[in-house]
Amino acid sequence: MRLQIREYPVTSLEWADMNGYAEGSLTLHKEALIRFLEEDGGLAELMLTDLELICPQTSARVINIAEVLPAHARLGEGASDYPGLAGPLQTAGEGISVQLSDFSVLAIASLPSRYVKVLDKEGPGNALSPYSGHFHLAFRAVPRKQDMRRSDYFAQLKKMGLILGAYVARVAAGSGAAPHRAADYDLTPCADKLPRAVYVCMLASLQNWDKGEPILYGNDLANMLPCVLHPNEMLDGAITAQNFNLGIDTYSFVNNPVVKELYARHGKDLDFAGVVVYASHATREQRERSVQMTCTLVKHVLHADMAILTKVGGGIPESDVMMAVENLEKQGVTTTAILWSQWGDGTIKDILSAFSPAADAMVSVGINDTAICLPPQKRVVGGLTLDPLSDDPEALPQPADQEIVLRTREYCGAINQLGASKVAMIER
Repeated sequence: MRLQIREYPVTSLEWADMNGYAEGSLTLHKEALIRFLEEDGGLAELMLTDLELICPQTSARVINIAEVLPAHARLGEGASDYPGLAGPLQTAGEGISVQLSDFSVLAIASLPSRYVKVLDKEGPGNALSPYSGHFHLAFRAVPRKQDMRRSDYFAQLKKMGLILGAYVARVAAGSGAAPHRAADYDLTPCADKLPRAVYVCMLASLQNWDKGEPILYGNDLANMLPCVLHPNEMLDGAITAQNFNLGIDTYSFVNNPVVKELYARHGKDLDFAGVVVYASHATREQRERSVQMTCTLVKHVLHADMAILTKVGGGIPESDVMMAVENLEKQGVTTTAILWSQWGDGTIKDILSAFSPAADAMVSVGINDTAICLPPQKRVVGGLTLDPLSDDPEALPQPADQEIVLRTREYCGAINQLGASKVAMIER
């Protein structure tokens, strides 16, 4: 399975009378974009209320961000974008795709949620998030029917964002401009005997979960058993983030830093053997079955010497990771887990709701409940008031254009459980 991703960087963004891309300058025709959504069916369930362009290094704040999505499209006759969700079901990860760099689509929720995020484009927040340097197409939509289920609303909001991102990516691909870079992804056999590395990726935490939400090829993972994926599938839209957003978004899955780092080292100092995906289930029996099968795939199907593990959410998912670490280490597979710190001082023993002495090579992406203070911004997109995002009954709404205080986990991209963020902790 060979995938080529053609990259087009964005260095400026503005509305214009026609779509275009040249030397990093991206122009979009607003009416044409809305017309495309209408024709594609993207507005069948939702009504678009806001469509904004946002640039870095401007005094702007975006609130109520439900999802961050890439501008990614699969090229070629019959190729389906985000198969099973935004397009017909087919295998992703082979052929040619196109993606914009330094650009992302922001899906802004109109329904209240504790899991929405905030992003500033200027000020101290720039040092916290990789998205601070992005150009954005931001949109907001409301349900056409008042009785629309919340889970259906957020699924449709995600789908609209994926459709918009694919549309914008095709603007660049169809411009005639040469891509800045063409990256080839192919698990070619290694000539030398190198240690085999497997990525173990938890796709969802099903303890707090919207039943029916699309995650893997449009499936909700309700009865998921662990399976092996080719890493190209992840890079090409097979996976979207769940609505329960605790430090992972769809942009991070499509640009998964663990997959890209393992690819960069494939054939040099390791042999990238593949990806095992699984979900953290609700009952102990389901969880033990899932962890056992995951470890069997890693050790006896992919014959791994080492494994890198990531998770979604906290609490029970951490227990699952620790069970997997113990199981794999007993079988001689060296493990490293990427985790966020939830409480206390962020040390290994203090960050977890479950801890195992076998987990002696951990990577921390920071303490998720550290308070951060953000200065006022001149422009606000996504609403006028920032509702409380914590479960603190005494928390009050904050004027969105004024100085605000929130937790690091509530700042878009600041702490990413796949390791895509700028924040990290070192324990000496």
